[in-house]
Amino acid sequence: MKTMLKSVAVGVALSLSLGTAAAHSDDIACDADFAYNIEIQDKGLSFFSKDQEKVLITSSSELFLDGQKQLLSPQQLELLDEYNHRVRELLPLASGVAEEASAIAIEAVGSVTAALLHDNPDKAEEFVARVETISAELKQHISSTHLRPEALVDYVESSDFEAEFESLIETAVTEFMENNVGQMIAAAMSGNEEKVKAFEQRMESFGKDLEDKMERRAEQLELQAEKLCDLVENIDQTETQLVKAFDKFDSYQLITK
Repeated sequence: MKTMLKSVAVGVALSLSLGTAAAHSDDIACDADFAYNIEIQDKGLSFFSKDQEKVLITSSSELFLDGQKQLLSPQQLELLDEYNHRVRELLPLASGVAEEASAIAIEAVGSVTAALLHDNPDKAEEFVARVETISAELKQHISSTHLRPEALVDYVESSDFEAEFESLIETAVTEFMENNVGQMIAAAMSGNEEKVKAFEQRMESFGKDLEDKMERRAEQLELQAEKLCDLVENIDQTETQLVKAFDKFDSYQLITK
């Protein structure tokens, strides 16, 4: 169970650290590095580097590079519109993956701690609150209107994301062992087989139910991640076409590999 939850935690970290927008399974492998932070504002779609606006595509399809308006041909404008549309699709989709990954982590930790610490609900709630805090802090850097890849990666690395989850589960398991193992040994020694069997059945049922539930959720997350991978690839292809038609955009590309 601890191993399964650790896998969930790692999956969440990978899904949320979209500085390398990636989804991984036996059949999926996609990655791309983003050169800029992305924001959607009233004035349009913007790419920022160190708080400096590098690219602006306005709502009226005007292109500004480093604040300088660019003159585009009809063909270039058509490609720019397609590019603008695809990048705008990226933010809500990436945010959706992050939301679902976070929800899976919170549900997994909540289920595990509720089962292991059913005699100590306050401690179980404390663990869930910590996971919710981690999730909220991560999502400050990703939403349907902004994506800050470097900040996401920095947070995951600086917070030791995986170790945080491991620590929570190890503590829960330790408290569970301290509170239950003695009782089970006493029950076994006294010949109370029914109590021991009921306990074993409860834990086996919980483990199976949690595994099935998380597997279903993980499959749905994988489908979302596949769509994200496809969209990143489409953006990369459209960006390549835009650069071919307007070579000045080469040094402003969003996606690098």
